[in-house]
Amino acid sequence: MRLALRLTTALLLLATPAGVWAREPAAAPTFWNGRDQAKEVAAWTLEYFDADAERRAEIRAALDELGYLKPTDVKKHAKSIFKKAKKRGPKLDKKSKTFTHGKLTGKLHMQGRGRKGGVLVIALHGGGQGVGDGANALSKWGSVFGKALVIAPTAPELRATAWNQPDIEAWVLALIDAAKRSFDIDTNRIYLVGHSMGGFGTWSVGCRHADRFAGLSPCAGGVFVMRSSAGVQVGPGWVTNLLNTPIRFFHSTDDKQVGPAADQAAARALEALEAEGYDYDWVYDEYDDIGHGLPKKGLKPIAEWLLERKRNPHPKHVLFEPMRQPRLPKDRLFWLGHTGQGRVEGKIEGQQVKVTTKAYAKGVTVYLAPELVDLKKPVQIELNGKERHNGVVHARLSVLLHTIVTAEDPKQWYAHAVEIE
Repeated sequence: MRLALRLTTALLLLATPAGVWAREPAAAPTFWNGRDQAKEVAAWTLEYFDADAERRAEIRAALDELGYLKPTDVKKHAKSIFKKAKKRGPKLDKKSKTFTHGKLTGKLHMQGRGRKGGVLVIALHGGGQGVGDGANALSKWGSVFGKALVIAPTAPELRATAWNQPDIEAWVLALIDAAKRSFDIDTNRIYLVGHSMGGFGTWSVGCRHADRFAGLSPCAGGVFVMRSSAGVQVGPGWVTNLLNTPIRFFHSTDDKQVGPAADQAAARALEALEAEGYDYDWVYDEYDDIGHGLPKKGLKPIAEWLLERKRNPHPKHVLFEPMRQPRLPKDRLFWLGHTGQGRVEGKIEGQQVKVTTKAYAKGVTVYLAPELVDLKKPVQIELNGKERHNGVVHARLSVLLHTIVTAEDPKQWYAHAVEIE
């Protein structure tokens, strides 16, 4: 079956790069009847969870060859994929002491009941090379979030800036997915917090995957900065992606362990974005007398501020700027896909989608859901003022499978996508 799949999809793969989708054809749409190659589709779906990027591209291409999904079949297939995801992936329970993903295993410190439709807080500890313990993070954050489920992992390897390492970042994301499979978590109320090295990690994971979180609090840490004759400036992608993700952070000017320059640069970058007319939800508190410690009022005011905020899984205005340094693949933020470089902006008004970019516009893709547009009606999509699509966008099993498997989020998945560049 695998050899046949490679042969039948070879030509399509030449025209369809990994991570993007073929354009909607002008011909009358063909819909999959749900019976042809049903066994193969079931096998490909299961294989997709563990496949590499190349193999996933092959599977998506093969699924697209079957035809579009009927509108009445979308939710049925989504339910089936979510069910498979829940069965396949690792789970946690209240007694879990460790978590393993790939070759990495880290200790877990947990507090809270994991109540129905409840809050999940991931608290990242500080430390450095050979130093760090999730128990310390739990002691800081556990009591201030009330009855929320708080998971404070110990980094599986205590390297310098451990949480910023791609494999440990993947481990953290896998841990969050495991918590979602195991407890009845409201995925619109997942928060990421951390202090010191955990603050660096919260910036790193939170900015790259801003669409996963309801709020962030990176404390006494910092973003990636560039130093030049113009001064200290924030690197690409660190704060731009937070248009729909609230953030509250602090630093002290007398912090001798981690200087405040990077957090100060992040605050300036957010101010600059607001000066461009963007509406960010953020608070930066700067102290001059707490060193590398906590504010005198503790962390409870931050927790209360975060808990007042809930994620909108389908905002109609998105800014997406991928980070340049080698990281985990991240080709979509909310409904806006981008595999190139630089900032891409997307706005939806009624049935019109406007995407603008001055960047290298490679792999720009628009994902659509009923919360964003009326999928029964034609959708007009523009890129930099030029119309690139005008018509009904049909559901695809390939899009559905990819967006569910890569995020496992029942409140944020897509079955419709159009590649516009």
